[in-house]
Amino acid sequence: MISANNLSKYFGTFCAVKDVSFEAQKGDVLGFLGPNGAGKSTTMRMLTGFITPSAGSASIGGFDVQSKPIQARKQLGYLPESAPAYADMTPTEFLRFSAEIHGFQGSTRDDKVEAVIKKCFLENVR
Repeated sequence: MISANNLSKYFGTFCAVKDVSFEAQKGDVLGFLGPNGAGKSTTMRMLTGFITPSAGSASIGGFDVQSKPIQARKQLGYLPESAPAYADMTPTEFLRFSAEIHGFQGSTRDDKVEAVIKKCFLENVR
């Protein structure tokens, strides 16, 4: 479960996100809709622990994003619009790199990479 409770984020005096609250259960599909500057990316950055909220709290799988960030992140898969890929890597190379930094090696790594390629329909751009 993902839970956001009165999340707010200020950059100086500018309020990027104000009092966002919601819950998503396992199996739910959730999307944020809004114009540029509405706070969608800022909300996701707070949920994933990349930035600290000015107020409020969030938890993922029962783990508080601020006090137990590693446990919370292990419960979440998130692909931002602009993935932090290295420009000189192919998609397969980037997925292998990602698998390795998550501790997968050898045939287990290769199996995980192939599963992601199939699941995300990346066969034609691998």
